[in-house]
Amino acid sequence: MYQKKTPSWIKHLDFEIIDSIFMEICFGAIYVLRHRGAPNYLNETYLKIGLNLFVISWIVSFLLRSYKDILVRNKWQECTATLQHVTAVYMLLLFYEYLVKEAEILSRTVFFASWGLSLILCYFGRVLWKKYLRKRMVNERPNNQMLVITSSENAEKCIENLYKREYREYDVRCIAILESSYEQKYLHDIPVIVGKDAVIEYIRQEIVDEVVLDFYSSEEEMCEWVDLFLSMGITVHISMGFLPDHMPNRIIQKIGNTHMVTTSIKTADAWELACKRLMDIIGGCVGLIVTGIAYIIVAPAIKIASPGPVFFKQERVGKNGRIFNIYKFRSMYMDAEERKEELMKYNEMQGLMFKMENDPRIIGSEKGPGKGIGNFIRKTSIDELPQFWNILKGDMSLVGTRPPTLQEYKQYKLQHKIRLSIKPGLTGLWQVSGRSTITDFEEVVKLDTEYIENWSLKYDLKILIKTVKVVIMRVGSR
Repeated sequence: MYQKKTPSWIKHLDFEIIDSIFMEICFGAIYVLRHRGAPNYLNETYLKIGLNLFVISWIVSFLLRSYKDILVRNKWQECTATLQHVTAVYMLLLFYEYLVKEAEILSRTVFFASWGLSLILCYFGRVLWKKYLRKRMVNERPNNQMLVITSSENAEKCIENLYKREYREYDVRCIAILESSYEQKYLHDIPVIVGKDAVIEYIRQEIVDEVVLDFYSSEEEMCEWVDLFLSMGITVHISMGFLPDHMPNRIIQKIGNTHMVTTSIKTADAWELACKRLMDIIGGCVGLIVTGIAYIIVAPAIKIASPGPVFFKQERVGKNGRIFNIYKFRSMYMDAEERKEELMKYNEMQGLMFKMENDPRIIGSEKGPGKGIGNFIRKTSIDELPQFWNILKGDMSLVGTRPPTLQEYKQYKLQHKIRLSIKPGLTGLWQVSGRSTITDFEEVVKLDTEYIENWSLKYDLKILIKTVKVVIMRVGSR
């Protein structure tokens, strides 16, 4: 899933807040000095003017796009931009006060002095905040990892354009040259691979969030490349020189210094993803409280039934191949992983998942089918509760696809990687679609793909409600 480019007036809310605060401070301070006393500032009319100033500041930032490319502007450009923004705000304020017949109340001294002071404070506020953001962006490597597929004649120019902007949201991790005769191992200190087979192997084993296609080819071959990456949930950026007709969710945008067409299996606005993350944070906090309560009850039972740690930690594969540690209440004996190989012949799943009825590795399973603390916490999904820590950290989401183990991931075919195009989730469409009756891994992939293609906040809420029903009624639990 690809996040659409955020409009500058939303993307740079921090600068809007800084400007608004400084203008309010300047207006209030000058008014107090002019009228020789803070109590007068409580005057209802001037409180109304202060509120109007705040609202108009946000309207102007939207209309003038005051913060577009703010991070790449130099000091002189910023000085001009600040002058335009602050002046427009004060002129529009004056015009509004004239329309509502309150202009005579607004002191000329207060108006011009606060305008001048606002220019100074807003300018220095922007410069200092930009300095901090630039330093942080330089020190922190961008999270989105990009693969560039190009030709030997286009490679140099393509990379220069992608890195034209010093502050970017992606990092080119590898360059693929299609001509087999190309011999350079590095270009601008970026590793180079050669040929289509090398590309296939790279995307199979490495983290790839986005791909840039910057070469000329037949329509049929280009469509094959696009279909290949979309089938794995990878976002594709295509140079304007060639545009296949069937690309879903097309967006024209600037990548580096080049305009490209971006296509993805699913796109989402920044506010939608922000709401999803907010849901995760709230859910993670509430979930950890529940986990703490469950720990008081479950931990002693686990310890008594099977000496060892209460929590089980295991490496899992997250978004686009990122490795993280998942946490659960331990429901199996300490040698469970070692015994898995010998039990593979009893696997009820067709494909790259393991599921076994009456698994003998579960704590207390020797008491009989469904007996013991291990079976209890698995049937009630209590073992999953510690994953709220993964959700709060950002490794997982409340709703998504289940993260595979490293062993499962190594056996993935290319079409299976689409499951990893979003953050893994505590629950998902597969879990609420009768997981105990699904025995084919390809069916799991199909359900995960359906979720990704149709994702929305409403869809997440629907799955969460169904999950509560599944947990309470124990429908489809393992």
